[in-house]
Amino acid sequence: MLRTELRSKALAKLTNARCELEDALNLSNPAARYDPVVISEPARVRLSAMIDDLNRVLCEIEGSQ
Repeated sequence: MLRTELRSKALAKLTNARCELEDALNLSNPAARYDPVVISEPARVRLSAMIDDLNRVLCEIEGSQ
């Protein structure tokens, strides 16, 4: 496989991972005051940090093209 193809596939996988994390984070938002907590606040903070890390990695890979 060509280097550009591998880079594109890696970017696609990382982008999908970021989208999945964002979806999980959004689904865990309680809609009403008494809705159950699906993901604890510390876990939500860690997920948010993971999303930020993935964004930085994606920018780094895209910038190295």
